[in-house]
Amino acid sequence: MDKILLNGISCTAHLGLLPEEREATQNILIDLVLCLDIDTATKLDKVQFSVDYRQIVKQVQKIVEDSRFHLLEALAAEVCQTVLKKNNVESVQVIVRKFPESLRNQLTDVAVEITRTKKRIIRNYKS
Repeated sequence: MDKILLNGISCTAHLGLLPEEREATQNILIDLVLCLDIDTATKLDKVQFSVDYRQIVKQVQKIVEDSRFHLLEALAAEVCQTVLKKNNVESVQVIVRKFPESLRNQLTDVAVEITRTKKRIIRNYKS
């Protein structure tokens, strides 16, 4: 399976367990690894046989900026689900990073990594 990597998608979000974390927006960075067959796209040089990066970046930024999740894990799962449902990808790996002010002197960031497949999303949707 071929991979397309979109690294460092910059977003702002209201995210966190503590009320003060959700009051102000926080900077979030998202990396995506999109798995799909791009063989036809490489031969024909046509985007319709691949994915439009701009559309995926817009989708991700909208999810993040419109959401109010408590957990980074929930946000990562929502990004996975949306990317799989709206794009021609078989699986997606999402890494979501935030930079908690309350831990600024103890670490640089907190990250969650989730991988989902289109088959898993469809199976869970039918349940």
